[in-house]
Amino acid sequence: MERREIEEKLIDILARHSAAERKAFTPDKNLKLDLGLDSLDVAEIVYELEEAFGIKIPDDSAEHLLSISDTVDFVHRRLQEDPHEDHAFEGHGA
Repeated sequence: MERREIEEKLIDILARHSAAERKAFTPDKNLKLDLGLDSLDVAEIVYELEEAFGIKIPDDSAEHLLSISDTVDFVHRRLQEDPHEDHAFEGHGA
C-alpha cells in the first residue's frame, strides 16, 4: 500500500476524532498539539488503525506516533514487515 493511501485512511480516522477542518490535516501536524486530540482519542485512533490496516501497534510504539507523518511512516513500515512480528517503534532518532 502506498503512503498516500495510508495517509488518506489516517485522515479519515482523524477527522472523526478532531474538530479541526480537514485541510488542517497536513503531514507535519502534531496529533495532540495541533489537532486537539487527547490520550483517549489517540488510543481509539490506534485501535482503528490496527483494524483498518490489520497490524498490531504496541503501546510503547503508539506513544511515539506524534505527527501524521510519523504515523503514516510507522504504518507503512508495519505493512512491509511480517504481520506476526511485534516490533517496537523505530522512528527518527529513537
